[in-house]
Amino acid sequence: MLKRIICISVGISVLLLSGCAKILTAEETAPEINMVSNQNAMSLAVLDKREYVVNDDKTPAFEGIIRSSLGIPYTYTTPTQEAMSVYLSNRLSAGFDNHGIKLNVVETEPKMSVNSVVDDLSKDGLKSILIVLNEWKYDFHAFSDNSWYDMDVIIIDDLGNKKIVKNFKGENDIPDGGAISNEMQMIYKQRFENTFTDSEIIDALSQ
Repeated sequence: MLKRIICISVGISVLLLSGCAKILTAEETAPEINMVSNQNAMSLAVLDKREYVVNDDKTPAFEGIIRSSLGIPYTYTTPTQEAMSVYLSNRLSAGFDNHGIKLNVVETEPKMSVNSVVDDLSKDGLKSILIVLNEWKYDFHAFSDNSWYDMDVIIIDDLGNKKIVKNFKGENDIPDGGAISNEMQMIYKQRFENTFTDSEIIDALSQ
């Protein structure tokens, strides 16, 4: 056990210095979108409703916490310093673009309501995807290396009607060895690939 703690402590020290590592780009970590669709353009918004972001305890760029061997927490933001909503939108856009679907990304602010974002998405007359982040963070330390997500995925038709509201939530372990920013990007990639292979989401997008 002591050996594991020492190794993890060393690993955390490496992670704390991982700013020198090459950060993967949105294109390199874009989710693979393979659904059949007759759409060549859609709209997308990611709305960050994490409680600690809405109440200004954390900035919109907050990604997670890394704790020292003594348990001292250090707040980490997205490596690009972009708001999480922008950071995730960029990766989703790259994934849909690779599949031949252009995404019109609508910018959001944490204090916006879901309905106001739906109204904004409806203005361009395209089918839309709204992702609401209820939870999205990691906590990495000697005895735990987990990340959590809780998001609502809302599919909206070209008239502004909600076709489906589906919740996805879970927990992912963070692999050892790489820069945490890159490991998390690969986790995000897998989360979105699982989302867009869900049969109900596919049906709502294809209707």
